[in-house]
Amino acid sequence: MRRRFSSILLSGAALVAVCSILVHPFGAMKGQRSDKPLLLDATFDSQVVKILERSCQNCHSEKTAWPLYSYVAPMSWLIESDVARGRGHMNLSRWNGYPPERQQGILLEISNLVRNRVMPLPRYLLVHPEAKLSDAEVDYLYKWARRERRRLMVSAAAAIVAISPNRK
Repeated sequence: MRRRFSSILLSGAALVAVCSILVHPFGAMKGQRSDKPLLLDATFDSQVVKILERSCQNCHSEKTAWPLYSYVAPMSWLIESDVARGRGHMNLSRWNGYPPERQQGILLEISNLVRNRVMPLPRYLLVHPEAKLSDAEVDYLYKWARRERRRLMVSAAAAIVAISPNRK
C-alpha cells in the first residue's frame, strides 16, 4: 500500500513537472524581455523610477524577475496570468508605443489605483512585502501621474493648435 502511494505521488510530481515545462496558457511570458528603460519618453525623476521598479515592474513591464516557484505549475500559470493581465493594462516597457491619449488614461488609472491602494495587489504584497507603498510614496506617485498627465494634455493641445489653420 505504501509503495503504491509513493508511486502515485511520484507520478503526480512527474506530471506537474512536465506540465510546468510544456504548458504555458498565457504564451511565452518569460521570453518577453526588454532592456529599454521604464517609461521611455515620459517626464519623471529618479524617485518615480525607484518606486515603479520596486512596486510595479514585475507585473507591468518586461523586466519581470521570475522567482524559482514561477517555473512550477500550477504556480507558474497563476503568476503568468497575473503578469499577462498586468502588462495588458499597462506595460511600462512599451510606454513610448502608446498614443498620448492612452498614456493619459494610464496615468489617470495609476493615480486612482495607487491613491486608493488597489495597486500593488494585496496578494502580490503577501509574497513581496518590499513592494508596499508608504503614504509618502503614494502621494508622490499620485502627484507625478497628475503632472505628467497635464503635461501630455498641454502637448496634445499645442500640437492641435500647430496643425490647425489660422483662424480670423
